[in-house]
Amino acid sequence: MDTRTPARRFLEEPAAHDRESVYAHHCTADYTEHDPNMEQETMGPAEATRLYREVRDAFEVTHTAQSLVAEGDLVRARFLIHGRHTGDYRGNPPSGRAFETTGHVTLRIQHGRIAESWFNYDLAGALEQVGAPPATGP
Repeated sequence: MDTRTPARRFLEEPAAHDRESVYAHHCTADYTEHDPNMEQETMGPAEATRLYREVRDAFEVTHTAQSLVAEGDLVRARFLIHGRHTGDYRGNPPSGRAFETTGHVTLRIQHGRIAESWFNYDLAGALEQVGAPPATGP
């Protein structure tokens, strides 16, 4: 089974596409997302879509997979995020500034769908580029 195709589709879904349907289409019903940049590091599909909606409402973003490496049911991807700060995010009003940041993710594929993900990307660097003050504490 090709595990890279669902991984690429999940990462590169167009920004204009409703992310809630992306999670519903590409992820298992019991999908678990791990993201240390979010207020809740481990979350299920409903919380992941809610938090991504906050990001989508504050930033015009596109994700581009730069490389994908598959081993068994795991796919590791390096990706690039381009965006523009167009709405309020965590108390930071829109600056209109563009940003670019990198990240990587490991995705566990189950029956052709994403069952679990572990994200790591430079959110602090992206926020710095759009003029947000640095975070102070947890």
